[in-house]
Amino acid sequence: MLRKIFFCLFLVASLSAAAAGVSTGYEPDGFDALDKQKGTFKTTLVRPDADFARYTKIQPRAVALVIRGGGAANEFTTGRLLTKREKETVIPEQDEVVEFKRVVGETLAAEIASETDLEVVDSAGPGTLILQPMITDVVFTSSSKNKNEDGRELPELDQGTVVFDLIDAESGEIVARLGEKRRCKPPKGDKKSTGLWPNLKYWTESVAVDLCRELKRIEGSTTS
Repeated sequence: MLRKIFFCLFLVASLSAAAAGVSTGYEPDGFDALDKQKGTFKTTLVRPDADFARYTKIQPRAVALVIRGGGAANEFTTGRLLTKREKETVIPEQDEVVEFKRVVGETLAAEIASETDLEVVDSAGPGTLILQPMITDVVFTSSSKNKNEDGRELPELDQGTVVFDLIDAESGEIVARLGEKRRCKPPKGDKKSTGLWPNLKYWTESVAVDLCRELKRIEGSTTS
């Protein structure tokens, strides 16, 4: 119960903050009806009376993004002692944020379409789950080894708390919330990726695999 309360308060605080790309007034109905379960994500809250087997479609919404403010990173803001050259948190340009959201959104939709029986749709209707993906407390850094053609250091994802809200399209009530903090690391053996958002697709695919696994688990747990 304490984890549920903390995660709810943390998310509300994050989404209430001034942040890029987050719609105001996001307060899904039905949160109090969710119960904690042991699932793929560290935080797995599911409505116990929800029949996930009846959903045949899923409508992904635009990714909501809450960026941690700039300034020098330290052990208090990152949760770990820094080693070697200190990195500073940076705020990406607006066009970079748009590209970040595009990569995340398209990667999530592609993985769901490939790895589940749910049909990915653009509009909601009967038998449809609405997927609201959010990445809160996002930390972006930059590196002198990754610059654009003008010599400007490009932003890179360091870490963020991934949150997925599953909402019943007909009632508008939330039926599950999944989430946990994830660091962004390059694929094993690949430490030289450069360009805009290196490793982001790989990071999102890893998150999406776990989302698909959890969608299958909760569907199976409610199948009579």
